Amino acid sequence: MHDKVEFTSSRGAVRGFAQLAGICLLVLPASVLAADLNEAGAPALEQEAYPAITGSLELELAKDRIYKSDDPLNEIIDVGGSAALAVRMGLVPGLAINLGATLESVLDGEPGEDRYFDGLGLYVDTLNAEFSSGPFTLVAGKFGPGFGTAWDVTPGMYGTTFAEDYELGEMIGVGIAAELGATAFGTITAGANAFFVDKTVLSESAFHNRGRTSLSDGGAGNTGHLDNFSLTLDGADVPGIDGFSWHLGYRHLSAGRGDDSDESGVVAGFSQEHSVTESLDIVVTGEAAHFSGFGGADDKATYFTGGIGLVSGPWHAEFAANFRNIDYDGGGNDRDTLYQVSAGYEFENGVDVSVGWAQTEEGGIQSDVVGIRLTKTIEF
Repeated sequence: MHDKVEFTSSRGAVRGFAQLAGICLLVLPASVLAADLNEAGAPALEQEAYPAITGSLELELAKDRIYKSDDPLNEIIDVGGSAALAVRMGLVPGLAINLGATLESVLDGEPGEDRYFDGLGLYVDTLNAEFSSGPFTLVAGKFGPGFGTAWDVTPGMYGTTFAEDYELGEMIGVGIAAELGATAFGTITAGANAFFVDKTVLSESAFHNRGRTSLSDGGAGNTGHLDNFSLTLDGADVPGIDGFSWHLGYRHLSAGRGDDSDESGVVAGFSQEHSVTESLDIVVTGEAAHFSGFGGADDKATYFTGGIGLVSGPWHAEFAANFRNIDYDGGGNDRDTLYQVSAGYEFENGVDVSVGWAQTEEGGIQSDVVGIRLTKTIEF
């Protein structure tokens, strides 16, 4: 029998959820009132037809070859593919349903064995209702709460590798974002989220089943309660700094079953876009994150991620570096690094071909990898 999901929580979590619910109760009636009072005497504007469906499908074929490693079992060829579908269905103005599904390898391979499209599984990573009114947006259901951006925006084929450790994905709960408007620090958006790790049937996958998450698995945030939260601030259009944006975040994940500690984390990052010439654009990204009680253990972890991307017409090139330091409560630490370079060409039909090289050192083992990617995004 699976564990029963309970919506009880600690006093602090209840207070946080109550605040989110209170804001929702204020926002949703405001949406109705705004519709009633909307420009009564103004000329009618062209209205979007409902239901309105938009989305994207990201396709990727990949081949990686670890051709040199201090551990011979790491020297393998890995050929695979992935597909990520994102669909938004606008039901009426201010109300939409979001669906996200991913097809990718969900099972670990055997040490020393090559992989060819092994363990592909299809799972739902997003399924929620979205309400919006004026500067407020509310999400309820399965989603990825905000915290950090390096796991998504760092340039390069391997540039996001370490930062993906702290991505908050496949959570169930509620989140609210509010656009605070223009300030001396840019146009700011504030976000707050309360959530727990998904352990419903949506945590499983089709074709190759990755298994259903349960409370007995433990892990920070896997509590079945809304006693986990993240708070974020995002800024863009900073006066006097064209193309600059920034991100700040804090999160608290309660200890799961069998864990030693709650987890707390802070993150700060930036992105700077600049047109060097009419034919050359550059983007520089950077992010630092620090955690105590990382993953529910009494360990501390620090991440630094940086990248540079260059685009000239259909050509692009990327450089990125990842640093990860984990100090273990029992003594000792791991100081891991990843350096990568990649380049590619995007054809007129939208197909991008990229090649890359990376050198990693994890747990004292150094490995070198080369790879190739074919990607295409279809918008609809």
